[in-house]
Amino acid sequence: MFCVEVAEVKKHSEKIATISFKQSLRSFPGQFIMLNVFDHEEVPLSLSSPNSVTVKAVGETTNALINYKKKILGIRGPFGRPFKLVKNKRVLIIAGGIGVAPLKFLYDSLKNYNEIKFVYGAKSRDEIVFQFENCLYTTEDGSLGMKGTVVDALKKIDLNFDFVYCCGKEEMIRAVWKVISSYIDLENFQFSLERYMRCGFGVCGSCSLENGLLVCRDGPVFNASEVKFLIL
Repeated sequence: MFCVEVAEVKKHSEKIATISFKQSLRSFPGQFIMLNVFDHEEVPLSLSSPNSVTVKAVGETTNALINYKKKILGIRGPFGRPFKLVKNKRVLIIAGGIGVAPLKFLYDSLKNYNEIKFVYGAKSRDEIVFQFENCLYTTEDGSLGMKGTVVDALKKIDLNFDFVYCCGKEEMIRAVWKVISSYIDLENFQFSLERYMRCGFGVCGSCSLENGLLVCRDGPVFNASEVKFLIL
């Protein structure tokens, strides 16, 4: 573990914040860190940039993090397999809720090299924390953008894309695949999975999938062809 100094805690809403570090980490979009919130637990978090994480408070540790007043955090990592970075493609990026965090890092890495369409959904406008060009926003309560889900939005746009990236709850990823499967090959659909992780590098086995792959080591980003059983 090493320590980083906190540069800023930016509250997007009551439950969501971006914590920026003074030090950039040598990392790629889709990778995660094990973040030690001192006096609390160590938690796995996706990077939203080389020097930040974007977090939704869902428990004691993440609630402490979005309200963090101390200067130092502990970090292990970055760990995991990142997203494939494509160039000169028509790209679709689909984010559900706080799943936008690693996709923000991905978008910033791809935007100068590709034609990108972003579909970004959440329960309400309070959970829409980033702005993107050429983005279709959806909220379940209709408080921002189209009323509905990202799956509803996908049914209304041209799905002629070369590559698709997705991050959100697994039921959302499965529903997304049902809509795009007629247009996109399994090899050209990548998504990031969330599982309970303790070690972060493939020793404890707590994040094992049904086929033996480990989310922390073999993922968290997978091609759909590698884990077809999750979406078919």
